[in-house]
Amino acid sequence: MRLRFHKILNQEYWPFWFFYLPVFLTWPLLALRGKSLLFFTRINPFIPYGGCFGESKSDILKLIPARFLPVTILVTEGTNWKSRAFSYPVILKPDVGERGDNICIVNSENEIGSYQSALGRPFLIQEFLTEKFEAGVMVARVPGTREFEITSIVTKEFLTVTGDGKTKLSDLIGLDPRALMQWPRLRKSFDENLVLKSGESLLLEPVGNHKRGTKFLDGNHLHTPELLKVMNEISGSVPDFDFGRFDLKAPSAESFKRGKGLKIMELNGAFSEPGHIYDPSASLFQSWRDLLRHWWTLATLAGSRTQKTMSFSEFLSSYNQHRKLTQWNE
Repeated sequence: MRLRFHKILNQEYWPFWFFYLPVFLTWPLLALRGKSLLFFTRINPFIPYGGCFGESKSDILKLIPARFLPVTILVTEGTNWKSRAFSYPVILKPDVGERGDNICIVNSENEIGSYQSALGRPFLIQEFLTEKFEAGVMVARVPGTREFEITSIVTKEFLTVTGDGKTKLSDLIGLDPRALMQWPRLRKSFDENLVLKSGESLLLEPVGNHKRGTKFLDGNHLHTPELLKVMNEISGSVPDFDFGRFDLKAPSAESFKRGKGLKIMELNGAFSEPGHIYDPSASLFQSWRDLLRHWWTLATLAGSRTQKTMSFSEFLSSYNQHRKLTQWNE
């Protein structure tokens, strides 16, 4: 009951359909701007369906300069990944996936083999980045140019608890609704009777995904000319790119602002979100305003494209196939 009220009182947990209500209500205007009801399938021609679903992470990463990437290996049927030397831990993620589903951090070859058997489709083995600062940077092409602007920066606060020298871990979890929501999934990995020292912190979830308990914070104040220059360099290296969000890490907030030491884990397309709207301190009006700006920009860029949009039948068929492909969850 307590968690139910917490979700009701905090808009970051509200159902997708309600949070996106302004987008649905203004869809006729967006469609006019984008020159199609399915305008979002016209942008980012290099990504299938514009990047709303079904895109291959490995294909997209190949288009980004290697110096900005962690070591990443695509594993398909017949790939001899056992011949590669890994520095554990490593991140495992489906090559086609969304919202943090089926992402695992593993520490051994046996765990990789178990993951491969359970997933049953291509996946990535990716270097586990130790940089402490993680962010999502959304960019949009300026219509009629190859220049990009930064439209959103979200920073991430990982799910962590801090001890007082006397309270058991399970009781600390019970005091934090965000952690308590994740505890059924995480409890098998921790000793619930553990007592942390006073001031000692324990990282519960190192994957920076809202669905997995990460707190999203508005990081737009970190926008600098240096960061914009580097993001233009990266975005400009991707052919036919219009709009999307780079999920990346940096050694610190200061190095991020200078555009130094950036490592890109993923690039998401049309259906990527301006994650700062989920900041717990944001008002509903602010979140809805920024969400509508995001979709208006998307529609504007789609309207400037001449590519043919998908038909409804093709879209629904492709979406159903995608859902069947991605149905396994850890």
